[in-house]
Amino acid sequence: MASKDIKVTEVVVVDGKPLVRGTVGEVPFEAATKQWGSKMLMNVAAEGLDRGTRIAIGHAAKRAVKAAQMVLPEAVLKRPRKAKVEEAVVEAAPAVEGGVELEGGLSLESLDAALEAV
Repeated sequence: MASKDIKVTEVVVVDGKPLVRGTVGEVPFEAATKQWGSKMLMNVAAEGLDRGTRIAIGHAAKRAVKAAQMVLPEAVLKRPRKAKVEEAVVEAAPAVEGGVELEGGLSLESLDAALEAV
């Protein structure tokens, strides 16, 4: 319900970053960009608003920035992510004719034959 009362009055650029001003009902607000990890969010400054209303204002502020044909700044990571290590490819042992060869030159077939002979 709070999102229906959100009115954006202006979108300006301050220090190279978009700043959105407006009202929620009769309460004025300002929303500026804020980096949170790898995301760029809108930080809402207003008195007495609950979390859900601030989130709705942030969404409306992002829509207003896009409608004004501005681009949100990219979130630059302060500490770059580690490169992914590729999994080692395990090669299958080549198949030996006549079965699998064990230590000492024995094969499974020769062991089976020895067991049958007993």
